[in-house]
Amino acid sequence: MYRAFVYIVAFLLIILPDPAFSEVTVALVAPKAGDYEQQGAELNKGVKRAIDEINENGGLIGQKISFLSIDDQCNNSIAISTAQMLAVQKEKKIALVIGPYCANSFDEVADVYATAQIFQIIPTTVNYTQAKTIKKGLVKMLGYTHQEAKDFFNYYNKAFAGQKVAVISNDTDVESMEEANAIIDEFKKHGKSIIVKLYTYSMTKKDYRKLSELVLQDGSQVAFLLGTSKNIRKMARQLKEDSDSLILFTNKYAATKDYFDYMGQLADNTYFMELRGHNDDPDFAETLVKLRLSGFEFEGLSLYGYSAVKLWENLVKKAKSFDYNKLSAHLNDKNIRTEFGNKMFHNGAPKVSESYAVYKYDDENYTKVY
Repeated sequence: MYRAFVYIVAFLLIILPDPAFSEVTVALVAPKAGDYEQQGAELNKGVKRAIDEINENGGLIGQKISFLSIDDQCNNSIAISTAQMLAVQKEKKIALVIGPYCANSFDEVADVYATAQIFQIIPTTVNYTQAKTIKKGLVKMLGYTHQEAKDFFNYYNKAFAGQKVAVISNDTDVESMEEANAIIDEFKKHGKSIIVKLYTYSMTKKDYRKLSELVLQDGSQVAFLLGTSKNIRKMARQLKEDSDSLILFTNKYAATKDYFDYMGQLADNTYFMELRGHNDDPDFAETLVKLRLSGFEFEGLSLYGYSAVKLWENLVKKAKSFDYNKLSAHLNDKNIRTEFGNKMFHNGAPKVSESYAVYKYDDENYTKVY
């Protein structure tokens, strides 16, 4: 009987989680105020929903998942100190960091997480700077922002070929300028550099009226707006007031709901670039149906916050562990289950970057045109 008791105790020690860590933590690093407050709220909603699902189903490999939401204010020093704080956290076992949303000090931040062996997933597309950072446990879930430039050019060439294009960006924002330059490069690549021109808000010291006059004097017929949500809505309104026929493009995640409040009816005939929704993908359609039946509706980036947690959950189940090295090894598997079907990852990024769709806004409705 004593020998049987010893065997039972030994078996329980193997299968039961370490009592010091009966709960593991997923941390989301995203803004809670300022220009990117809405994007942070959307990511928070999706991440929380995925964690709630895991816990409602008994946890993950025997452990409950707790949620920690941190605002790094899209600030370089705070982004680094946030990473350092999570790396030395003793009260909670940080198993996964989702984010940061902003690319502040990205190399340093990713290095802190890799050194601490904390798995990290970026839930949105990444820019050129982030793309160069490669760590064993760093996942760039969707691919690269310059895919937006390619899809914008493809739709422009299909619907507005030959019309002069103004790309208007915030030169104090690295990500906006990288995307602006990607659009310019895409036109150059196709021998159309003569019909595209880059403008920045600083050219007229953020005098949107003067900048609008300059853009229209140059004969621009299409404008792609980049920058903060404030930049975009102010520039869009001024351009539409000066020329209702001007064709506006912007990124839907950057415009946010304030765009429509500020623009009113002038928002009609705006074209929005948005990551492809996957509504026609059988795998994702199944997920959407399940969530909608449970009363959950996605908003903007909440889809990708949710998907980041589900990707990590699938890797944990494959590895039967939260261990950084074991998860990283499974990331190199030929097919990784995601909410968008099976994917192949190379250096932590999908082999094929997620593409963007184009929606035309009119009378409070979106129509997918590309």
